[in-house]
Amino acid sequence: MKTFALGLALGLSGVGMCHAAEQSASVQSASPLSAPYVTPGVDADIDYVMNGPKGQKMHQRMRWSAALLRQRVELEGSATVMLTDYRNHKLMVLNTVDHSATVVAAPGDSFTPPGVSAPGEWRQVGPAVIAGQQCIVWESGDNAKQPTDFCYTADGLLLGATQGGRLVVQAHSVTRSPQDTSLFDPPLGYHRQDH
Repeated sequence: MKTFALGLALGLSGVGMCHAAEQSASVQSASPLSAPYVTPGVDADIDYVMNGPKGQKMHQRMRWSAALLRQRVELEGSATVMLTDYRNHKLMVLNTVDHSATVVAAPGDSFTPPGVSAPGEWRQVGPAVIAGQQCIVWESGDNAKQPTDFCYTADGLLLGATQGGRLVVQAHSVTRSPQDTSLFDPPLGYHRQDH
């Protein structure tokens, strides 16, 4: 997977992101980097909005532990929770109905650590503000090499992504705060199934 954060965006459809070109000089200035940081360097709790399969707005909550290099993703209305351990390249899918924890290899061939620019070809588009946060819009290709715009903060938080002017995912709220490490492990009583 080219970017860390697209692992959390499960569908591609919707509405455009912020108007990058219309932002004032008070917005984060252009980045001197040739590519964005795509993995958070801070603990974060982000509520994203995305379009569901029938065009309805859905929320997806992503929590990140910078110390553990672990991500927790919860999709509104879903009985599953995804826990990804990037250090050990493992994905655990929790089923909250039957209390199972299915463990498989995490998708993607590589992981870009925090504070390291993303590999690949990127073109800086300009600054934007999403969910009250400053970010830089970058153009690149997604996994299928389709042109996609991503808006990343200086500390690696994905705030939005569009493809062909259509919303993939956009932050609704962003909180940078320590995350309880227990969020990134299955709760007691879950039976683990390794595949």
